[in-house]
Amino acid sequence: MSLKWTGGQSDSGILRKSDFKEKKEDLFVFGYSCKLFRDDDKALHIDQGKHLIPWMGDETLKIDRYDARGALHDLSSLEAPPGGYDFRVELTRSELDVEQLCDEERYRALHTDEDEEEMYKEEELKRLHAAGYGQVGFNYDTPTEPQPPAQPPEVDEEPF
Repeated sequence: MSLKWTGGQSDSGILRKSDFKEKKEDLFVFGYSCKLFRDDDKALHIDQGKHLIPWMGDETLKIDRYDARGALHDLSSLEAPPGGYDFRVELTRSELDVEQLCDEERYRALHTDEDEEEMYKEEELKRLHAAGYGQVGFNYDTPTEPQPPAQPPEVDEEPF
């Protein structure tokens, strides 16, 4: 079984600490009952976008009445530049290397099967432990000589 599910630690990952202990918590889920009412007219109204209102009087840009853009008067400061954002332009070489390592860790699950890799590591560890036991080197050329048992020094006992 994978260490992932048994609570064991995995030392994979560039930013993970080995002394980190995962805190286990119970999952508590609750919910409330509700009634759903079918209203075909309202569904059609929403589907056609008739519930949307124009933003700042602009009929081409319609928003929901709960949209946060309704509180803004000018969106030009919040719009993306024409080429889009590229935050990596301003990074130093060492920061780019760290970003590359972070991206490798971030997207590692897309390229490798982590469960299979974990199981493979466990099997290798089991084989390593099993190989260490039961292998004793023996030399047939040298005879084994039994060691004489150590005798405690004799103490003269005097009667009282």
